[in-house]
Amino acid sequence: MDFLKQMVVQLQEVFSKLNSTKKIIIGAVGALFIISFIALFSISSETPKSVLFAELTSNDFGQVTKKLEELGYNYTTTGTTAIHVDPKDREVIMTRLAQEDMIPKGIPGWQLFDVSKWTETDREIDVKYMRALRGSIQKHIESLRPVEKADVEIAMTNDDLYSSPEATYTAAVTIYLAPGYETIGQKSIKGIMYLVSRAVGSKLKPENVTVTNADGKIISDFDDDFSRAKEEMSLIEQRRKIKERDRVRLLKDIHNGLERIFPDRVQIVSLNLEYNWDAITEDITEYFPVEMVPDDPNTPYSERVVKDSLVVSEKTTDEKFQGHGWNPEGPAGTEANRPPGYKAADDQFAKYEKNEDIKNHKVNEKNTKIIQDPYDIANISVSIAIDGIQDLPKKSDGSYDLDPTKDPVQIPLTPKELKEAEEIVKAAIQYNKVRGDQVAVKNIMFDHSKEWAGIRDEHYRKEQMKRLALAALIGLFALFLGFILFQSIRKEMERRRRIREEQLALEQQRMREAALRAAEEEGVDVELSLEDRARLELQENAMNLAKERPDDVAQLLRTWLAEE
Repeated sequence: MDFLKQMVVQLQEVFSKLNSTKKIIIGAVGALFIISFIALFSISSETPKSVLFAELTSNDFGQVTKKLEELGYNYTTTGTTAIHVDPKDREVIMTRLAQEDMIPKGIPGWQLFDVSKWTETDREIDVKYMRALRGSIQKHIESLRPVEKADVEIAMTNDDLYSSPEATYTAAVTIYLAPGYETIGQKSIKGIMYLVSRAVGSKLKPENVTVTNADGKIISDFDDDFSRAKEEMSLIEQRRKIKERDRVRLLKDIHNGLERIFPDRVQIVSLNLEYNWDAITEDITEYFPVEMVPDDPNTPYSERVVKDSLVVSEKTTDEKFQGHGWNPEGPAGTEANRPPGYKAADDQFAKYEKNEDIKNHKVNEKNTKIIQDPYDIANISVSIAIDGIQDLPKKSDGSYDLDPTKDPVQIPLTPKELKEAEEIVKAAIQYNKVRGDQVAVKNIMFDHSKEWAGIRDEHYRKEQMKRLALAALIGLFALFLGFILFQSIRKEMERRRRIREEQLALEQQRMREAALRAAEEEGVDVELSLEDRARLELQENAMNLAKERPDDVAQLLRTWLAEE
């Protein structure tokens, strides 16, 4: 607070010492600054204008501005395409223009969002967004040279909690060619497909955009060598991304696992993945016995009873016959074909038995259809180098011995540590010897020469900084002493100069007084100047005061001497 008061007093003293011209200039500058600040504040506090219409044609722009002037509303323009009005008058102006049928016609675009209502629902906003997006895309397509008119339809899926992240949009575009154009090239069609895709977003792929002509014929369904090559390149690129993703994941897992055991000493030289991209489908049928009694896990022995099969159906047949065999006869009512002698001689006796036992057994059957991933890891090869414990030699007090001729301390890893590190890596990559995986973990002493050179340089730099700081302190101290000595010498020379001037003035005064006394004694009338008279009166008053109040005069002299 005292500092501010002192500052104000100093400013007042400086201002009082200025002449009238400078005071007028300073006052004018201050007044100009205050007026500028007030104008800037008033301009910044003005209510911003609201957009009434944007992207108007020259005809619509002229009609709307003319109508606004007739209705008496204030407005501002941006070029000849946009009109801005006061936000509180915007709704009234829109109503008046609608009553006069002066709302500009045309394809709805993003200007639909220039008019907003607080009663709008999310559904209305979505519909407005769809209309604006379709109108904007339609304008872009109709701006193309071969296209006279275009119709755009976009089918969007609703994003909710249960929607699939792979759900994509589809779009249909119908183009009407301008006069003079009978066909449109494939590159132009691809351009329209990509234009619609990029305008909608990542969920609409170019291949999901269908382009038709005025006859309803699909003109975007074409397949050429370039498209096939592009699909192959896209497939290769996708495979490369999958391979790199898995490789980075394995690198991170291996490095994080080993880094906690060997901090700042692990270097993964290489990690290579080979994939089998063949899609494999397997149909497996398994047969196994029927379990009649399951095993009880609470007992130390097994109670499991199995049976190879179960009878699902059974058939038993028992057939017996005995007697003469069958003799051939003729048709009924006719004479037999056999001669009578042969028939009388038939004395054979037959006996026949048949036993048939059929049992249909059923075993447990399991049918499995396995569709493997479209890719699988064929083999993995990893090579890792682990540094030993290395450090600079230290002195007895614990500080580094920075002598470059001394060798650093190096402690290699033990075979047990290398074996444990190898086992960790194998577990991380799910090592499988059958598929040809390879893991190599070696102890290699890393080159720390740059690090140790940096430590030495840092030590030398700190020592140099200490010396520079000490030299700077000594220089500042010497400069301070020189400044004090200079001030002392300057004050002494000033005091001596003032003493000489006082002595010279005193001598001149004495000479004048002596001349005056001599003139008075001789009776000569001497005319004194105003300065001499004033000095003579001042001297007489001082002598009288010294005689009357010697203590005060002595105190004044002591004060003058103390200031000197």
